[in-house]
Amino acid sequence: MNKLTPTACVVATAALMTSAVAIAPLAGAAPGSASSAMPMSGQWRACDFSKLPWVDAVGDARPVAHVRTDGSGMLVATVDIATALPNTRYDVRVIQTPRPSAYCGAGAPGVVTGTLQTDAIGGGTTTFGGPVADSATGAWVILERPSPYAQAPAEFYTTEFLASV
Repeated sequence: MNKLTPTACVVATAALMTSAVAIAPLAGAAPGSASSAMPMSGQWRACDFSKLPWVDAVGDARPVAHVRTDGSGMLVATVDIATALPNTRYDVRVIQTPRPSAYCGAGAPGVVTGTLQTDAIGGGTTTFGGPVADSATGAWVILERPSPYAQAPAEFYTTEFLASV
């Protein structure tokens, strides 16, 4: 049976206090929005977040996104993935809404882009950010692995709901 010694208690308490100080907001900083876990599924969506039923889902990864604002007009996204293809690069886009169902590729207004590289066992994480669009009220995330043989991605995941921005 393991016993918690006084030394272990001091070390654990110091670690908790250090991590609490590291994540505490700066005094005087504008408050940002809270981030909640946004599960992702193999549902293909148009730029306006409507579901497109004619593209079949592929892939068995388990991604989760977190989208928040930092209080200074910046949108910050973190995407975590598990059970993905090992040593593989995925493209990530945060698409701000409202917007038409047309173009929302990298470089489009209201689209923030990043990449995620998986490790040798198919896990990975990325955090990136960009400006909040003037008229944005929400945002969603798409994670995709480009196909070398077609315009449709070889693998894709989108968030199940919109995050408030």
